[in-house]
Amino acid sequence: MCARYTMSKEETDVLRSFNVKTIDPFLPSYNTAPGMVSAVITADVPDRVQQYHFGLVPHWAKDVKIGYKMFNARSETLLDVQSFKPLMNKGKRCLVLADGFYEWKAAGKEKLPYRFVLPERELFAFAGLYSHWLDPVKNEWYRSFTIITTEPNKTVSNLHNRMPVILKKEEEQLWLVQDIPAKEVLPLLSAYPDQEMNVFRVSKEVNKAINNYADLMLPHNSQ
Repeated sequence: MCARYTMSKEETDVLRSFNVKTIDPFLPSYNTAPGMVSAVITADVPDRVQQYHFGLVPHWAKDVKIGYKMFNARSETLLDVQSFKPLMNKGKRCLVLADGFYEWKAAGKEKLPYRFVLPERELFAFAGLYSHWLDPVKNEWYRSFTIITTEPNKTVSNLHNRMPVILKKEEEQLWLVQDIPAKEVLPLLSAYPDQEMNVFRVSKEVNKAINNYADLMLPHNSQ
């Protein structure tokens, strides 16, 4: 599962890391949660960073509330679940920009948060799918995405039985190519190499989605 992550880099960092020409204005986020807007690069507009809502709202949805249940999609069933199969087949794939993500460890009655990062990649991308839903009341498009998850590597498995798919740098552009059949990109959806990840404890203030400030990402040594 991946319900919380960070995207704390500035626009200049994004321009250096991704092959884009324009960026929609955005603010760094230190505790992105479902319902919030976050930076993505879609297959439809691969040279631009856009702002989409975290939590997929399919075109057939009655309202946006379903997005709070569809913030993740299991890689193993993408071509079986009707909410995701059409998006895969139509190439509605996206890069979800991030620089870390959180998972929790149970400690008695407490939930202790940990942050996962890639020491050699300050900015990376989760594999995602995106959708456009027309709000029948406002007559406006609601743009949303989901993060694809897979079986965890050893580092993540110590805390959770799923992890977000982190694409290798050379896989990012391939994921966005709409002409490639869905079955041919499925092999990209594997666990990121264990030896290329670091994890450390962070403050329990992360547990509250309303908290969103830079110190949340810092190592926390309290037991």
